[in-house]
Amino acid sequence: MANTILIVEDDINIAQMLSIALRTEGYDCVQASNVADAIAMFLRTPPDLVILDLGLPDGEGAHVLARIRQTSRLPVLVLSARDQETDKVQLLSQGANDYVSKPFGIKELVVRVKVLLRDFNPTVVTASANRTMGNISLSIKERTLSIDNHVIPLAPKELQLLDELTKQPGEFISQQELLRRIWGLHHSEDSHYIRILVRQLRKKIDEHNCASTFIETMPKRGYRFNVT
Repeated sequence: MANTILIVEDDINIAQMLSIALRTEGYDCVQASNVADAIAMFLRTPPDLVILDLGLPDGEGAHVLARIRQTSRLPVLVLSARDQETDKVQLLSQGANDYVSKPFGIKELVVRVKVLLRDFNPTVVTASANRTMGNISLSIKERTLSIDNHVIPLAPKELQLLDELTKQPGEFISQQELLRRIWGLHHSEDSHYIRILVRQLRKKIDEHNCASTFIETMPKRGYRFNVT
């Protein structure tokens, strides 16, 4: 059975170009041109992958991403004319799997779609929904981190990072392994994603007047959740 791809793009020429190229590769494609239709189509018949433009006529594509991440881990590839690294990392930290800047090459985009579908594993590894380490508690279900009774809401990628680090507290995990687990094999060399994600998480924790040194960084070894 062919994978179904939801293309959320208000530029009809780009949407048609994507649809033609992906259908040629054997995928089924459906299209939405605004936030409301995209969310309705996702809820009615969940696709296998979403290609999501950020600038839509009735709102930001980030709203579609947020709604998808409430219930699904399916791959989301973001399209945008915004080429700032901070924009890319923000969307990736909010749950996007990949980011392509406009203008883009259609062959490269098709390859990225293939990689995302190949690497996607819908199975969620069974783990404790709540983990307590001293004065720190992580709730996977509630997507929150609690430190000395300060509750800190987590973005999807922040949650994934802490999820991975707290599965084996005290053990270092390399940048490449964290990238593979969180973003997939296609981003195994994009170490700046992890660095910026850790920096954003530490800043969020500092804003709640909590110590942020429990995420320890060591050159050439990676990161660990410091339980000492």
